[in-house]
Amino acid sequence: MSQYLTVKELAEKCHVCRASIYNYLKKLPGFPQPIKIGRLSRWNAEEVDNFMKNAPRGVYGESK
Repeated sequence: MSQYLTVKELAEKCHVCRASIYNYLKKLPGFPQPIKIGRLSRWNAEEVDNFMKNAPRGVYGESK
């Protein structure tokens, strides 16, 4: 079964603030889109991991 991350968990994983996650959704091509569960937004942990592995270094808050 897939694990889903909250925006807070995703921000911690990417080493950025929560607001940056929403900026990435608008401006960063390929950034995983959330799954809506009612009013809640959740991100598939596997999709996030794949994005982080394939994204250029420094794209999502990681040190350059």
